[in-house]
Amino acid sequence: MTPSEVLPGRVRRWCADVLGQEVVGAHRISGGITDAIWRITVPSGAAILRWLDPDHPYAADAGQWVAREALGCRLTAGSDVPSPLLLATDPDGAATGGWANLTTLLPGRVRLDRLGPAATEALADVAVAVHAVEVAADDRPPLFSPWTPAVLEVPTWTRRPALWAEAIRRCLGPRPATPLHLVHRDFHPGNTLWQGDVVTGLIDWAETSWGPSDLDVAHACSNFAMLHSVDDALAFAAAYERRGGRLDPDPAARRWWTCLDVLGFLPDPGPVVVALTRQRPDLDAEGVRLRLEDLLAHALES
Repeated sequence: MTPSEVLPGRVRRWCADVLGQEVVGAHRISGGITDAIWRITVPSGAAILRWLDPDHPYAADAGQWVAREALGCRLTAGSDVPSPLLLATDPDGAATGGWANLTTLLPGRVRLDRLGPAATEALADVAVAVHAVEVAADDRPPLFSPWTPAVLEVPTWTRRPALWAEAIRRCLGPRPATPLHLVHRDFHPGNTLWQGDVVTGLIDWAETSWGPSDLDVAHACSNFAMLHSVDDALAFAAAYERRGGRLDPDPAARRWWTCLDVLGFLPDPGPVVVALTRQRPDLDAEGVRLRLEDLLAHALES
């Protein structure tokens, strides 16, 4: 089953009630895996809608995505993080028949091209700002969830099976005692908006979690490696620390978090390629796999 291409009338009416104006346009925004994001247009401007109904392929996760996103937007409101403002939420489908958040539309565009030093530093500043947000104990988001498959197996496509076997062995061990705080949890270039080398938005807070800085940085590094190279990934990690970010000082702990994130792309990062080729048609599945493997090798061999 595929998501509907037409936004139902009750959802449009909910958006209109929130915005106080007639909805004159509702267009799905492509670029992600879930296809659950819409641009809602009214006479005075536009807003962003996340909406999933019970028939959506990802309906089982919809409730927690909407709740986490709403919390992430609330926690970062007024901070140095350029996150969208939450305009309204429908966490139980009472108004829309599904799960929905309506947020402000931020300026800028997604960049999947190679970032220069200035842009890399700017992105690192955003990560540092997220991790600096103070959260009261009663407002803490849920603990991060590993994205690894239920059964971890060496991928069939690898050229270095021993490498993956070692990563799996490590991640089956105890979690490092790395300090936890607010994390975006899906921090990577595809979830940031830009005007030149200035970050104008950090979007898609659907995985807002309580976790370590290392997890956000590791996920960004995995994406930099798949999009570009291991050198780009290492440049971002170095910029994060240079701009005041704190990672676990224990090298073994850093390896553990890198392994956890890389293993989250198993059994195959192929779906990532499908989602990204709309903007980067030069990407191919084999290149993405090998660059992710190179990042794992660097983590385990350094």
